[in-house]
Amino acid sequence: MIDLGYNERRLLEILRGKGGMSRIELAREMDVSAPTLTRLTSSLLESGLVVEAEEARNDGKRGKPSTAIEINPNGLFTLGVYFNPDDLRVCIADLNGTIRHEVRSDLEDYSFEHIMETAKAAARQVLEKAKVKKKDVLGCGISFPGHFKRDRGHVFRIRQFESWHDIDVDKDFQPYFDFPVFHENDGNTVILSELYYGAGRSIRNFAMIWLTYGIGGAVVVQRHLYRGTNGNAGEFGGLFPKSHPRPSGQDLCDTLAVHGMDIRRLKDIDESYSDHPAVVAWLERATDQLRLLALTVARTIDPGAIIFGGSLPDWILEHIVQRIGSLEMLGEDFFVEPPEIRKSMMSDLPHLGAASIPIYRATTPSYYSGRALKGWA
Repeated sequence: MIDLGYNERRLLEILRGKGGMSRIELAREMDVSAPTLTRLTSSLLESGLVVEAEEARNDGKRGKPSTAIEINPNGLFTLGVYFNPDDLRVCIADLNGTIRHEVRSDLEDYSFEHIMETAKAAARQVLEKAKVKKKDVLGCGISFPGHFKRDRGHVFRIRQFESWHDIDVDKDFQPYFDFPVFHENDGNTVILSELYYGAGRSIRNFAMIWLTYGIGGAVVVQRHLYRGTNGNAGEFGGLFPKSHPRPSGQDLCDTLAVHGMDIRRLKDIDESYSDHPAVVAWLERATDQLRLLALTVARTIDPGAIIFGGSLPDWILEHIVQRIGSLEMLGEDFFVEPPEIRKSMMSDLPHLGAASIPIYRATTPSYYSGRALKGWA
């Protein structure tokens, strides 16, 4: 059991964002006294979440090098489970976000039981291959596509998963795993990987627009995942009714089907399609729709960055970001500094985002609610 107080979480957050620091630097950054900092570091050193490392000396002086406090990557581990209509990805990651082992499996059977049984077996495999002990695992994070219904814990399912029964994510995931299970939808999941390991390490306020077969997203405010009243903040797909053309991967597949091309998986739409008239027309329309979305987000929450990611082919995401990333595309009367438009570098690692869920719940200051569980009896 780890009993992390608010300031201990603050200390971990600082080290995660800025890397190793001396005790003097940490005390100054946190605005605490030297005795308080000593108490905080002693507690984290004892729990194994941080380690001491010698700092290199560049001043030419002799004497014992000073020590830096760093996050201990072996302090704890987390499992991440991510699935979409294309594939299932399971990983075990350390406290620094390094994936120690992963399994990726194409999905052909979309039944809930098949996906969960496959994930269960993969979770055991990655633990074994990475040689991670069960007692060192904080928990398992699961990412799923969809958004919450009014009955909290139940989700609206995407087309490919319509055969599922009415899943209660608070109860139905847990029986398949030997660890505490934490869950988020895919938009919230991937923004956590950006928060810890991507653009969010240097940006306090940002939004993500997540483009897969559907349209999702998430918002971080002051390094806190903002969920909204019903847990659906950042569900940008709701701005584009499914009865109309929309900038989603499923809409792109349906468009190609109308023109005689049966595309089952987004990853099959490579750059050889870039000159096809149907794709050119779709991309022009979708980019304009997403420009209006980006403008709405920029005007509403004034973020430092808007990050585009997802399982849409990389060349499509690149086109969208380049087109939207100019001042003119965000409105002619945008008189303040517009948010930076970025393409996520984490789109291929959504399972790392899933593995970040237990870390976020247990260590982030903005989620502080008392004691944090490490391991599983």
